[in-house]
Amino acid sequence: MVGDNGHDSLTARIASLEAEIVGLRKAVQTRTVIGQATGLISAVQGCTPQEGFQLLVRMSQHHNVKLHTIALKLLDLSAELGPRQAVRAVHTSPEPDDDGPVAVAAWPGVEVVNAARGLVAAYDAAQYSGDDRPEERRRLADQVESAGRLLAEKLTEVGWLIPDQGT
Repeated sequence: MVGDNGHDSLTARIASLEAEIVGLRKAVQTRTVIGQATGLISAVQGCTPQEGFQLLVRMSQHHNVKLHTIALKLLDLSAELGPRQAVRAVHTSPEPDDDGPVAVAAWPGVEVVNAARGLVAAYDAAQYSGDDRPEERRRLADQVESAGRLLAEKLTEVGWLIPDQGT
């Protein structure tokens, strides 16, 4: 016969096993993302997976960001910029200063992606506004032009676009 203590013990054991399952699932997901980022680095850098993992670890330490977080950011940037530019953006970020490590938002690739998104949003607004008033069309065209200049500026800052020498 099982008393209240046996029931409590069984309930605690079930809760413990459920927590373990949740932890294992999270670990599998985390390792998958880290493995994908490691493979991306290895392919782009032409190195072994072990060397790619060590480079990912150094990036994580350099930016003072968890390994899983930097792996996710690298994969996100890769989808936006392509693998080579994403690895370059994360790997060649500015050095930390006296105020501490470089924040994730300070990665040059993030600024490029944000500027590109701004250009797409401005273009879509202009393309699909349906407003035929000349002043509104001009305002939307100015937004597209401004967003394009910002994108070119960000691409030039990170060295992905050669500045126009003629102007």
